[in-house]
Amino acid sequence: MSITQDLRTRRKHRGKTPWQLVQTIGRLEREADAATCQMVAMATEIDTLTAGYARLEADFDQAAIDYSTALDDLRQARDENDRLRAELATATAVTVPPMVRDTSAIEDQATAPIDVRALWEARDAGLLGPVLDPGRP
Repeated sequence: MSITQDLRTRRKHRGKTPWQLVQTIGRLEREADAATCQMVAMATEIDTLTAGYARLEADFDQAAIDYSTALDDLRQARDENDRLRAELATATAVTVPPMVRDTSAIEDQATAPIDVRALWEARDAGLLGPVLDPGRP
C-alpha cells in the first residue's frame, strides 16, 4: 500500500468532507422546512376544526332551546285540550231523572222463582243421564 492510498483511506474515515456537510445541512434545512409547513397545515386544520366545533355547539344549543320551546308549547296545548274536553263534557252532560218502573200492568208483574227441585232429584236418581252441575263439586 502506498502512502497516498493510506492518506486517502484515512481521510475517508475521519469524517465528512465540506461538500458532504453542505449537502447534509441542505437536507436538514429541507426537512425542517417540510416540518414547518406540516405544522402550519396542522395549525390551520386545528383552527378549521375548532371553528366547526364552535358552530356545531351553537347549533346544538339553538336546537335545545327550540326543543324546549316546542315542548312548552305542546304542554300548553295539551292542558288547553284537557280543559276544553272537560268543558265539553260538562256542556253536553245529560241529566236523567231516576227511573221508576211502573209494574201495575199484569204483564209487568214480577214472576215467582221457578222450582227446580224435581230436576235435581231426577238428576241425582240418574234419570237425566250425565249432567254437569257448575254449582256443585
